[in-house]
Parts: sequence; C-alpha cells; structure tokens
Amino acid sequence: MLHTVAPLPSRTLAAEGRRWSVERAWPADGEPGVLMVEVAAVPEGHAVPAEGEPRGPEVAGGTGSRTDRTAAGTPLSRRARRAGRFWVQAPTESDPPAEHLELFAAGTDPDMPALEKVARGGIVIAHEPGRRAVVRHSSGTSSGHAESAGRANRPGSADRADETYTVVMPLDRAQTLREGMQHAQAFSGPFRLPRTIAEDESSATFQALPGISLHRPERFAPQEWEAAWDQVLEAWSTAIQHPGELPESTPVHDAPAEVRRLQRWEEKTRPYIMGADLFEEAVEATCEALRKLPRGRLIPAHRELRDEDLLWSPDLGPGLLKVSSAGRADPALDLGSLRACARWNELRGLWEAEQRAVVSRLINDTAYRNGVSDHALRTYEHSALLRLSCQYTFSPSLADAAEHLRAELVQAQERR
Repeated sequence: MLHTVAPLPSRTLAAEGRRWSVERAWPADGEPGVLMVEVAAVPEGHAVPAEGEPRGPEVAGGTGSRTDRTAAGTPLSRRARRAGRFWVQAPTESDPPAEHLELFAAGTDPDMPALEKVARGGIVIAHEPGRRAVVRHSSGTSSGHAESAGRANRPGSADRADETYTVVMPLDRAQTLREGMQHAQAFSGPFRLPRTIAEDESSATFQALPGISLHRPERFAPQEWEAAWDQVLEAWSTAIQHPGELPESTPVHDAPAEVRRLQRWEEKTRPYIMGADLFEEAVEATCEALRKLPRGRLIPAHRELRDEDLLWSPDLGPGLLKVSSAGRADPALDLGSLRACARWNELRGLWEAEQRAVVSRLINDTAYRNGVSDHALRTYEHSALLRLSCQYTFSPSLADAAEHLRAELVQAQERR
C-alpha cells in the first residue's frame, strides 16, 4: 500500500495580513491532519533564506525558547511567540490545496486561561499550545518568570538578574511542575537551580538564573568551553553519587519507559515522513536493545537533559534548567542524551567538529568514572538521536537536517 506523507507547514505562513515564521509544530491529539504550531512574526522586508543558507539555531521539542532568530532566519530581538492551528485544505476541481494558519489572540490559549493575565506587560517566549507557555518579564513590570530561564541575549552575556519568568500550564498539569521541582532537589548544590518566587494553581514564577548557555559555543573562549563542560559534568557526577533523600513520588524512567517514549515519538512522526516502515524497524531495533540492557542502579536524572538546559558562569559555576522533569533513571540516560545532542548540533551546523569532540570526550570520561558501560551509553544515545530526528521533523528550519539524521540512523541499522 502506497504511503502518503501528510503535509507539514512551510517555513513561513500568512495570517492576519502578515507573514509568520513557523518555529515548532506538534500533531494535534485526535485531529488527523491538524498541527498545533508556535510562530513568530517575520519583520517586514526580510526574505526567507534559500535551502542550505545559514540560519540561526532553532527551538528544541521542549518548552524554552533559545534562539534569537526566526525559523525563516530573520532576527527576532524579543522572541515573541504566538500559537495556533495549521491544516491543509483538500484540493477541489477549482482550487489547489491551500495551507491555513489560524492563530490564537496574542498572549492567550483556550486551554490555559491564566496565560492572558500573566502575559500582560511581558513577552511570551515559548508557547506549546494547550500544554505550556513561558512569559518573560523584567523588574518593574507585572510579575512573571520561567523555569527555563538562563538564556543569553547576546554573545558572551547572560540573562539580566532583574529578569523573571513564569511557566503557565493547564490546571490539570500544574501540580506536576511543582512536584518535579521537588524531585530535582538532588541536583541542588552541585548545580544552581531556578528559584521559585511565586506559584499558584496554574503557574510558577522563577528568578532568572545567571549564566551562559552551553548550547552556544561561540559565547566561550576555547579554553572556557572545555572548562565549562568539565565543571558541569563534575557537578552531575557529584549529584548522582550523593543524591540525598528523594520523595517517594519521584518517577522512575527505566529502559521500558524509554522504549515507550521512543515508540510514542515514532508513532507521531510516521504519517509525516518517507520511508516510515524502515524508520519503524530502526526504532524497534533500538527498543529491543533497550529491553536487553541489564537493569542497573537508578540515580537522580533530569530525564530530558540537553545542552540547552546547562548554564555556566566563571564566578557562579554550573546551572541547570527545566528541572521539573527530574526523576530516577539509569545514568546512561542523561549522558546518552547529551552525547546525542552534541552529534545533532554538529550535524545541523551549530557546533564545529572540534567542539563536539571536546564534549564527547568529557562525556565518555564521565561515564567511565561512574561505571556506565559503553554499550548502555551507546544504546541510550541512539534512542535520543531517533527521538531528535522525530522532534525536529516538526521544526521547518531543521526538518531537512532531521531527515538527514534519520537516514543515517536507518542506514546504520541496515548495516548491522
């Protein structure tokens, strides 16, 4: 049976009389063919770059906004985001297929009514429709802040100390944010964590966490890059060796949980890619490898760790963001995820080969010192790479790079 690939949005779309850069997208639950999208306004007079032209780093399948350019490659100094729905109208005898973008009113989300009030006087810097939004404020404006604080606004700089952030979630999910912050206390001490300064039933407010993101090596001198990563990984080692008491409610992310997560992403992505059957086979092979891993010790884990979640300051040391996902897991989970991100960052042209080599070497050394087998590290890294190839399929500026990564992973599996 012929596999028909469902349409993904173009890099820019028209709505409300102007052009919008599509930053991220997610399949809408229970609505085949509909994608929820996050967009940013394209400044007038800026052209969309051709294929292969350099573009700024794009947002990951997470919640933070860590780019200062739109997916169309144009500068976006304040990083304001809108959200809405995308679909393609089926062709008729008289009309060709047409892309449609329907946006929520600025600073609103029908599934997160608290967002409208929080967004007043601030900037929505990340918006996953129906699930999570992040609003940035500076002191002197209405309250607001975010757990994903800590991005630098210009090369070599850190977030201003007077910046605060609010994470807004639906009422039925806000409790998980607060519980996650409790689970993350195992990392407190070795890492600086976001400080909660206000919370209610649908949001939590955090002080900006000073530091430079380890996502952006151009903000470091070469010797600082290695020193920063070395200190961050040393902090991670200390946290897992001396975890203290974790609450009984701390979730466990073992190999079966990683299998379920990977399978969910494959299922979401399947309608939107060519070669879906081959990709499913590659995913299942990695799931089988995960199932066969010996059950090891469970240690404090971020569970969704990426280089974007790590900060460093020469004076203050390592910082850790987006910690509400914290739980217990095999130590290969976080390390494998970081090594996968290093490979992905090089593939998409964000990191140089030498920068990736430094990070990979330090991760390997950390794994060795903490008794993480090379086989477990490679298996979790491979799972993370497969997930990245799924997540970035829905980011228009990086969909081509995601397809290239997916092809590499499928070919590697076929050679085994």
